[in-house]
Amino acid sequence: MYHIFTRYAKSQNTQPIELDEAFELFCEAVSWYGPYWDHVLGYWKAKLEHPDKFMFLKYEEMNEDTVLYLKKLVEFMGYPFSSEEQQKGVPEKIVKMCSFENLSNLEVNKSGKHREGQGNLGIENKIYFRKGKVKVAQV
Repeated sequence: MYHIFTRYAKSQNTQPIELDEAFELFCEAVSWYGPYWDHVLGYWKAKLEHPDKFMFLKYEEMNEDTVLYLKKLVEFMGYPFSSEEQQKGVPEKIVKMCSFENLSNLEVNKSGKHREGQGNLGIENKIYFRKGKVKVAQV
């Protein structure tokens, strides 16, 4: 999230906070969305109580075999792909349509804004796109 807030601050011609200051605030549980660890722990506890209602996914694992994890996700949601859909390559088509390469090249994500018309919250969509690579730090 730090990189998104930094890019947003720069787009508004304001000085972003330094990474070490942001890290301190994060560790002190100062966040727009409340303490991060409480947030994560709440979902972890809910998954233990209702394992059929929560599915945790890891970006690195999904990135290694996206089609497999898409199939796991739709199965978890109760809408598995039919044999016919699999034979027609529907999972692969969905993965391609939702790929970083495809989404980052859509005109709306190059020039559009999120929350446009809601005060000064018009955030350029392009700030949400980085390199699309696993374990690549970019600030």
